[in-house]
Amino acid sequence: MKNSQITIAETLGIICHEQGMMRVPAHCKELNNMLEGRQVGKTPKGEASSIEIFKAWTNGWDKAKRMMMKEKFGF
Repeated sequence: MKNSQITIAETLGIICHEQGMMRVPAHCKELNNMLEGRQVGKTPKGEASSIEIFKAWTNGWDKAKRMMMKEKFGF
């Protein structure tokens, strides 16, 4: 479950970048749905921590940004 949550979060970050969203994970409705019902500082057993999910989202967003910059400017 943990690995799939991280993969989903990273994919959501890529999608959000492609949709023109800012690099703000809290603006992603789907990401917020993944975290719904969690208590601060508590990670359900077998799941990724909230910080791991947020980091995966921003990694995905950054990856999409780098790909766009490479296509647009060649670097």
